[in-house]
Amino acid sequence: MKKIVFALIIISSIHSFAQVDTTQLFENVESLLEDASQENEDSQIFDSIEYLLNNPILLNESSINELLQIPFLDLPAARAIIRHRNLLGGISYKEQLYNIEGISSELIEKIIPFLKLGDEKSTSFFDTFTQFSQNLSLKYRTRMQYDIQERLGFSNNKFLGSRPKYYNRFLINSSNAFQLGAVIEKDAGEESLTDFSSLHLQISELGFVKNILLGDFNYEFGQGLALWSPYSFSKGSDAVKVISKRARDSYQYSSTDENKFFRGASFQIDILGFKIIPFYSFNSLDASIDSTTNTVTSFTEDGYHRTLSEIRKIDSANEKVFGIMTHYAPIDNTNLGFLFYNSTFTPSISNTNIHKPSGSDHSYYSLSYSTTFNRIFFTGEFSFNNLSVASINNLEIFLENNFSLIISLRNYPRNYYSFHSNGFGEKSTTQNEVGFYSGFYWKTSFGVFNFYYDQFKIPVAGSNYNFSAQGNDFLLNYYHRIFQNTTATLRFKSETKEQVEIISNEFKLIDRRITNLRLEINHKVSRILQMRTRAEFVFIPSNIANSKETGSLFFYDLKYIPFNQFSIQSRIIFFSTDSYNSRIYEFENDLIGVMTNPPLYGEGFRWYLLLKYSTKFGLNVSFKYSELHKPNEKALSSGDSEIFGNLDNKISLQLDFNF
Repeated sequence: MKKIVFALIIISSIHSFAQVDTTQLFENVESLLEDASQENEDSQIFDSIEYLLNNPILLNESSINELLQIPFLDLPAARAIIRHRNLLGGISYKEQLYNIEGISSELIEKIIPFLKLGDEKSTSFFDTFTQFSQNLSLKYRTRMQYDIQERLGFSNNKFLGSRPKYYNRFLINSSNAFQLGAVIEKDAGEESLTDFSSLHLQISELGFVKNILLGDFNYEFGQGLALWSPYSFSKGSDAVKVISKRARDSYQYSSTDENKFFRGASFQIDILGFKIIPFYSFNSLDASIDSTTNTVTSFTEDGYHRTLSEIRKIDSANEKVFGIMTHYAPIDNTNLGFLFYNSTFTPSISNTNIHKPSGSDHSYYSLSYSTTFNRIFFTGEFSFNNLSVASINNLEIFLENNFSLIISLRNYPRNYYSFHSNGFGEKSTTQNEVGFYSGFYWKTSFGVFNFYYDQFKIPVAGSNYNFSAQGNDFLLNYYHRIFQNTTATLRFKSETKEQVEIISNEFKLIDRRITNLRLEINHKVSRILQMRTRAEFVFIPSNIANSKETGSLFFYDLKYIPFNQFSIQSRIIFFSTDSYNSRIYEFENDLIGVMTNPPLYGEGFRWYLLLKYSTKFGLNVSFKYSELHKPNEKALSSGDSEIFGNLDNKISLQLDFNF
């Protein structure tokens, strides 16, 4: 597994880079990702943030739905902003935002980077074309990451390529109406510098044609039951805002996940109150092929092409997708959506696993809705795959500006499956799950409370055991500003799941509970110095099949900004857990565009140093050194990634050019 790398924050120019505190923005988004515990690479969970930073919303022209694309906003806040804008006849200065009733200054600071104030109008492609040279901006990013310790795949010559990982991205745009982008990447151990390449062209505002996408793109619809990008926000410290998904329809792809995107064309037409978005894609996928039956036995999603066996899987299968989505708003504050798409695989998929789809041809029909009645917000989706109907329905109630409540009911049948789904739930697949989620947000004079409780059931036996299973988890997150420059966060989470264990040579279901407790203190000493301290504990009680496990983590984080163009960030983490089962995750600050969430287990410490320098002529330089040390281990990691020794250290260097 690779470590999590998120396509995070792209700064549109040196001026905007000076305006946006990327560290603070990172910390704001991190609160939405506390339950992320996978080590995937190049997820697109931050694509909406990246896109909005590059293309901020024109506040004086925006609708409530457009404002809700900002992940920190909920419906009452978006309504209050629109109401204040209409009352003033427009908002031209950020100081006017601080006077909005019911919205805190902290929230305003979070959303300002995503807004464009003043009377600027949407620019059509034709207007942009006549002023192309004046409005043109070019952004180029190059990155190198290098593991100092040699991994087994290199020492035994199993990896055919060089040790560094390289990444390059080019973006050319003009007034948000035209964008051309390209990405080139090589993982460590791969031979070709262009092992993965991606290209997209986006043109906006061509009369009634609002958007054209050529090349690589992604697609989101409804609540993600039939079609969504590979990653999205889920359960975490924000109990209400992130449950109802906010689809971006079709949008350009500029990440480095090498399989989970579409390659073809999409365009949007707005006519007679309908928004219509047809699309077509033909993409090659890495897969394992059964030579006897000439069928796909599995898809490979890690994107590695380092060894001969991995290279043999490159582009072994093809997927052709075509479909159409339409949206219609019959009345104010109500939106209905319909989606149809067909996916065809060549070769066809093997039918050896009854819990996964097989064959070559798969069609999906989906209906989504969202509507608002005063302080009540309904969202949901029903999706049909020619076998069964999956559904999710969400109800958000905003009793007042300081209190909101959400209730969500999901039902994903065993024989429902979509290759491109990403619905809210306990499992990574939108299949074989029934769940009931409830949560609330409550802002008081003595702090902010977020609480959720999620109860779920796997009703039909899975592929690994002959039992159904169930479980639940709940979280309480309390945030309090102790002093003007000091905040504290207390987080308690408990999760109980039924797991299969072998007892007396029989398979049995046993409850397994994991409890986490976290305390974090943030203190801003001065304008140039900020400190952050965290203590976290995990406890897994014993049961008939397993012994008790415990774990702990402590870190101390320092951020120093001696002058505006230069920052130093460092963190040291001490951890001790009984095994991988009691592992603890911690998000780290990293290069702009990279986000790291390593699982820490066993006993040891980790530390890193991150330097960022922004020049006056459009060049930004970032450097990170990180080190993991486990004194009681003789080897780290496993398989081809194994390191002989107890030290794992890495350097990363990135240059950003903005013209």
